Amino acid sequence: MQAVKSLSAAMAEAEANDDLLRITREANPYLEIASIARTTDNGPMVLFDKVKGHEGQRIVTNVFSDRKRIARWCGIDSIDLPERLADAALNPIASKETSDAACQQNVITSGIDLFKTLPLTQQTSDDAGYVITGGLALVRDPDTGAFNGSYHRMRVLGPNLTCITIQAGRHLLEIARKLRARGERRIPISVNIGAGPAVLLACSGSTQQTLTPLGYDEMGMAGALQGEAVEFVKCRSQEGAWSLAEAEYVLEGYIDTDRLASEEDSGKDGEKGMMPEAGGYMGRAWRVWEFNVTAITHRNNPVYWFPLAVNAETTNLMALPAEASVFDACRRISPRVFENCHVLQAMRGCLGVVIRIRRKSFRDEGLQNNLAFGALSAHSDLGWVIAVDHDIDITNADDVMWAVITRSDMREGLMLSPRAKVSGMLAEGDAAGTGRKVYIDATAPFSSSDRYTRGVFENVAIEEWIGADAAAKLRARQPDYLKSLLSRSF
Repeated sequence: MQAVKSLSAAMAEAEANDDLLRITREANPYLEIASIARTTDNGPMVLFDKVKGHEGQRIVTNVFSDRKRIARWCGIDSIDLPERLADAALNPIASKETSDAACQQNVITSGIDLFKTLPLTQQTSDDAGYVITGGLALVRDPDTGAFNGSYHRMRVLGPNLTCITIQAGRHLLEIARKLRARGERRIPISVNIGAGPAVLLACSGSTQQTLTPLGYDEMGMAGALQGEAVEFVKCRSQEGAWSLAEAEYVLEGYIDTDRLASEEDSGKDGEKGMMPEAGGYMGRAWRVWEFNVTAITHRNNPVYWFPLAVNAETTNLMALPAEASVFDACRRISPRVFENCHVLQAMRGCLGVVIRIRRKSFRDEGLQNNLAFGALSAHSDLGWVIAVDHDIDITNADDVMWAVITRSDMREGLMLSPRAKVSGMLAEGDAAGTGRKVYIDATAPFSSSDRYTRGVFENVAIEEWIGADAAAKLRARQPDYLKSLLSRSF
């Protein structure tokens, strides 16, 4: 990610690779922009050049919607992203302070009005209101000085006021508790909207994962991903708070831990819908802490980053750190047998993972189970693990399901755990955040692996038989599952 250290640089790189879709027609931030972002999911980065009611302002979305784009930034194949992130987390490059930051080219400390300064969006007519979805909260651990970066949805309640939703177990919540124990009721933070892809990716990990535990500094991981230190700068209006130097917009302020506000207007806790969330359903609205904005800073000609939680952009951001944590745990348990892992899109970022193994002898039998236990321990939100053999395309849900149906022995290969910590997005999750975890062994027994041999066909240049145009039409009709099979000569 050395060539894309800011969001603006990432947009320029995408445009140079014909991977940026410009919407030049004026688009309404109320419902319309979100609907276009949803329709273009899994596609190119999308830039809205004209935003209704916000002359001269721009919105970008679907920055992380395509894993191939992320892999291109890293100079690797997309299947190798889990290993790349795991290695970056284990080999951090410390961040450094600067006094000359692009994010402070413009500073607003009076007459603050979020509705005017930011091109705020609402996604559906059932949403609670205008919500900041791409705000990266940056705070420093008072004991270690390590930075913690994390995302939290923030409904805008007034010109200088939002609420901030911090789920149980999040590291920001633990740091806030430390400060409250010292008598500090106002938690100084910055909320950074749009930054370098390495920072946005490194800070997207979920609650409790072994690779980035409480106290881990995500800025170091981001530095390793981009090949040089991430720069931060002191906030202008908040003592003890810092901003990302390359951020597009920064909201400086404090979390008021003595004041609660409802995410939606009825004030009913957990009953009303808030907005479409990563799990695929409407998230519930809760009473949460207030965030008071004391300054807004921004770059010249900034672009507002607007990720949809329901889109692949968000599930990729959640999945990649989860995969990295699982990858690191499994390679420590058995580097001989473990090959790779992948969170399928239907697993919604961190609800499940597929691990792929390659047994070399009968003595490797059973290691798939050890690896599955390691995967479940590596990330507390994971509720499902599926183990498959080396011949399965772990990025293709059909191929994984084929393995489950044709290779699983549900008498021996299905495990339901006792109640443990899981994501609240899982159906069985209760108020305490617990549920039963599921493991399916969809690998063929080594002793009878010859029964599960797949036929290998000769490669054919079909263009030579039917012509280039007909071949292109044929491929357009073929589903991704068949394309996956044909790419492996199955």
